[in-house]
Amino acid sequence: MVTALVTMVAATFTLIPPLAMRFFLDHVLINKEWRLIIVTVAIIGIVPMVNATFTVVNRFLIASLGQRLVVDLRIGLYRHVLNLSMRFHGETGAGPLMSKLMTDVGQVQALITGEALSIFSNVAMLLFGLGLAFWLRWELALVIIVILVLYSFNYYLFARRIRSANLELREIMDQVTGRLQERLAGVRLVKTYCRERDETEAFLASTDRALQFGLRGQMLSVSLNATARFIGGTVVYCWAAWFVLHGTITYGTMYAMDTYFWYAVTPAVNLTMVAGAITQAFVSLDRILDVMRNVPEVVEQPGAADLPDDVRGDLRLESVHFAYGPDKPLFDGLDLHLPAGKMTALVGHTGCGKTTVTSLLLRLWDVQDGRVTLDGHDVRDLTLRSLRRHTGVVPQEPVVFEGTVFENIAYADPDATLEQAEEAARAAQIHDFILTLPDGYQTWLGKEGSKLSVGQKQRIAIARAILRKPAVLILDEATSSLDSESEAALQAAMRTVLRDRTSVVVAHRLSTIVEADQIVAMDAGRVIEIGTHDELMEIEGGFYRHLYEELKGKQHAGEVEA
Repeated sequence: MVTALVTMVAATFTLIPPLAMRFFLDHVLINKEWRLIIVTVAIIGIVPMVNATFTVVNRFLIASLGQRLVVDLRIGLYRHVLNLSMRFHGETGAGPLMSKLMTDVGQVQALITGEALSIFSNVAMLLFGLGLAFWLRWELALVIIVILVLYSFNYYLFARRIRSANLELREIMDQVTGRLQERLAGVRLVKTYCRERDETEAFLASTDRALQFGLRGQMLSVSLNATARFIGGTVVYCWAAWFVLHGTITYGTMYAMDTYFWYAVTPAVNLTMVAGAITQAFVSLDRILDVMRNVPEVVEQPGAADLPDDVRGDLRLESVHFAYGPDKPLFDGLDLHLPAGKMTALVGHTGCGKTTVTSLLLRLWDVQDGRVTLDGHDVRDLTLRSLRRHTGVVPQEPVVFEGTVFENIAYADPDATLEQAEEAARAAQIHDFILTLPDGYQTWLGKEGSKLSVGQKQRIAIARAILRKPAVLILDEATSSLDSESEAALQAAMRTVLRDRTSVVVAHRLSTIVEADQIVAMDAGRVIEIGTHDELMEIEGGFYRHLYEELKGKQHAGEVEA
């Protein structure tokens, strides 16, 4: 409201100088009324200074409002993206999301704080300017209206092509951003296979395509602006000159009419000048809204309850039907019991559903039918925070953020103390290594933990999971990146950590499998066999026995090669 009022006042002061100049030309100069010269000149000189003050205030108010709106938009979009389901993240990828969060929101910011400022103030000038033009000479005011209609038609002809070019540009930039992020994350692989030149050429080809569409959009914007100026300038000057030559209006009136004409059509001129930026901003806004229109698949039910503090960790999958898509069925009535306080190993060939079981336990996905329970509670009836608060996860590919060692371990519990982080690190067999770093637990790690080996990252991830002291601990190939000596030391420490705690282990390493209280052998989304290692090995021609011998042969071959 304040911004609108300041804009109206600034527009009013902008309209005074042409009337003062008209009076100066027709009365002071032509009629030689010299006594009025001081007042007239004072008005002509002072009014622009007052107008400049209001303009500065107006720009500050709109810029502040725009900045707050953009911050709210970026935070809202980021929060929404984090709440979206795993299907969305799997189909979209990090590169396009980064582009929308940063580049597209930046384009909207430019619209709000830049072009919007110009258009908003000039719309006020349009209304006042058109009104004064009618007051001075209604015939010429009608010409202004005709020109405005031509401007609108001209913009309509160009706008769709500009929008199309900018949309193509944004989609190409999404691909460029995604590929760039992948290649920079995998720079070691690029160097190993000597693909620097190939990657540079591919990046050049992509950016060249983006350049073509960017130039196309700019050329259309320039053409739009040039056409608009030709329409306005040619018509109004010819019409005004005709009136003066026929003695219908004075020179002062012609000057005022010419000035108010440009005041009236400035919004249209500005619209054509910033057509590319406006169209690109609306393309970005559409892309942002496209993300916001996605609805999370996994949501808390109304009245969802928190888990009690004394969680035992008894897990069950009861008649579970699950598919990642219509053409990707996986579980068809799966029943599985993971006893509280016991270690269950899930084994089977790739794609059999081991990791999917752990995802359903965490409720990263929802079942289509049946139910998943924790201590008898359907996980869909629980708050997501309480469910995951009692669960620790160590993924196959460890995630380490840029930050200190302590911050990475304490990511699972922001309220954790240094002593608690050290205790978790000792359990994960990483404490001694951390002490060798320059600043110990306060050592700053590079992006994605670039200063650590894969095995060290894995033990940081294990310490992070242990720090939570969860009732359920899920380890997805948690020791796959460790050498035999490190794995043996870690497993010795983990025996204490896992005691009386439910643990679900997705493993290929024989040492991990053999020590499990219960082994679940899976194939193609079905449970084939359940039992201890000794029980399953006694089954002649059994699925697990065959799988174990297969894994044993691979491990032996790897040891011989090493």
